[in-house]
Amino acid sequence: MEKILFFDTETTDIQSKDIVQLAILKDSGEILNMYFNPIQKVSYSAMAIHHLTPEFLKRYQPFQDATLPKDFKDVEYKGTQLKEYLQYLAKEYIWVAHNIEFDAEVLEKKGIDIPKKICTFKLARNMFEEEGMDIESYSLQYLRYYLGLYKKENKEHNKAHDALSDVFFLRDLYKYIEKNSKFTTEQMIQITREPAFMRNINFGKYAGRALVDIAKEDRGYLEWLKENLTEKDDLEWNIDRVLYAGGKTLFD
Repeated sequence: MEKILFFDTETTDIQSKDIVQLAILKDSGEILNMYFNPIQKVSYSAMAIHHLTPEFLKRYQPFQDATLPKDFKDVEYKGTQLKEYLQYLAKEYIWVAHNIEFDAEVLEKKGIDIPKKICTFKLARNMFEEEGMDIESYSLQYLRYYLGLYKKENKEHNKAHDALSDVFFLRDLYKYIEKNSKFTTEQMIQITREPAFMRNINFGKYAGRALVDIAKEDRGYLEWLKENLTEKDDLEWNIDRVLYAGGKTLFD
């Protein structure tokens, strides 16, 4: 049986992505929550989200020097260095996160490569719809309320935009998807490798219209849109899906 862990990071900004907090929750229940004094300056926009200030973070080690907390216990690992421990986990576990491309990049910048990944954002985009259209949002917090997960969550961990709280929300979302979908673990990994599924577009003359309907009504518009896209790989992939694959997914 595959071993799963859930993780989330908080960072200095969305450009340098220097890590200031890492939270890990193993499916077996072990928790690791650590803060770091970053090399980069924490942006005000990041502080406004996670509320981790330079004054708070300066008491902690930089990531590259960090050791595991003395009271942290993991029967599978006997070392003390955080980086080595994360490299060990990367080999042994499937890592799950919401918008995992961001969080995986944060750790890759620190020398942690994660080969097996599952993105609950992409799973949610693939799974949840209303009358053939995307739901209003696929953010972790929106799904937390949309699916009613908040009703049964651990009340000790319900602070939004805190990495430790977010891994509990993440675990609940993953368990919901696991229970209510037919996705196998390998299919989840494959969905994670693909661009995010989109049912409709929210701009231009067909804003709010389903891609499959636009393909039937004005195929030329989607072909034109594809040729003129800039840095919209997800949309380009979805246009190809409705133009050339009849709107089907790999698992239809």
